[in-house]
Amino acid sequence: MIDVKNIADKLLDMKPDPIPEFILLKEFKGLSPDSLEYQNAYDRVCNHPFVKKIEDEQNSRGFWPPFHGYTENIIRRCLSIGLDKDHHCLKKVADYLRKVLNNEESWDQSEKQDNIRWWPEMFVPLVSAATLSLIEPDDEILKLHRNRWACFAETAFSKGCYDKQAEAKAQHDYFGFITKRTIPAYGYYNLVLLAPKGQEDFLSSTTDQALVDYCINSIDQIYYVYNRKLSDFVPIGTKGKDSRDFCHWLRALSLVSQFRGWEKYKDKFVEWILEQRNVEEFWEFPRRPDLYNFPLSDSWRKQKNRIIDSTIMVLRFLNHNRGM
Repeated sequence: MIDVKNIADKLLDMKPDPIPEFILLKEFKGLSPDSLEYQNAYDRVCNHPFVKKIEDEQNSRGFWPPFHGYTENIIRRCLSIGLDKDHHCLKKVADYLRKVLNNEESWDQSEKQDNIRWWPEMFVPLVSAATLSLIEPDDEILKLHRNRWACFAETAFSKGCYDKQAEAKAQHDYFGFITKRTIPAYGYYNLVLLAPKGQEDFLSSTTDQALVDYCINSIDQIYYVYNRKLSDFVPIGTKGKDSRDFCHWLRALSLVSQFRGWEKYKDKFVEWILEQRNVEEFWEFPRRPDLYNFPLSDSWRKQKNRIIDSTIMVLRFLNHNRGM
């Protein structure tokens, strides 16, 4: 297996900008939060223009309008650049999400569906719970939502393969209304919400494996993340070409890899990803991806910054960091 710490050392030798420097020290070098070096590095992140812009855009209720799409992305951005859950922006939006889940707040937006109850009763609680779980994975308010969607997943995969009709019936029975658009177990929000947390599993081992098998081998997309089959390996791209496909593919894999059933597939995917390194044994995306985790460096005009940011994304996957 690749030596992640050794690669982190090499990236640190390249004198990265404040945000990637802090990420490397915190996530790959294991620098103690009690150390002065850690605290100084984190202060540089908190005072970075990227963070100041996020702070300025947050409204008094705690989110960045509109919620669906933009706030979700900003939260992932905050976590990606290294802000911890106690940062005031994340504490404020976490409080807002709890209020949404307690029906004390709303998103101030909606989408037309075949049944008007789909959005407020199914979609909003799922998205809000999944998003809160990125910030506060241990919050007690998540228990109800994890149990609900775990039950649907267990029903969907009770026969060892995906049964959409059984899943739809379970959702219709639970929510008490019929809708053409049910929410499949392999969507982004379900994967985020139901991924194992430490030694705690929310799905049975058989459903966990069946879900991973289905994600890898059967579906043509993971909703909101990637629109192709995960089993089709994607090259990193060459100079002058977009790296978007590789980055979205890697993001989708990072979500699926959180489940126990990933172990069955891990080696062949990791082998391919390692083959995408350049001659210096780093990863470099030819163009900056349009994703929440880019840029980390102050500017992408310098090749070293492109290499640092690109390699950090891959190292996070190899390091089994939580998928977002």
